[in-house]
Amino acid sequence: MRVMAKPMPTELTTPINLEGNRKMSVEAHRNLFCTAYDDCLNEAVKRGWNSFTCVRCPNYTIVESPEHSIEAFATQRKSA
Repeated sequence: MRVMAKPMPTELTTPINLEGNRKMSVEAHRNLFCTAYDDCLNEAVKRGWNSFTCVRCPNYTIVESPEHSIEAFATQRKSA
């Protein structure tokens, strides 16, 4: 297990596209399986951001789950 750095979400002024453009997809901008994801989501809400990205965060490339897809994330969140 890696030691996580302090999470650093960054505001995205352009909404993430759930379908279509890969460059603006959720999977391209967020590490959905990061253990700090909920904290970053809460931070974005507190700051009034429309969206956020994880790409500048030092934890962006850390993957804790063997299945990293939108479907796996939805299943994980549903069972939480």
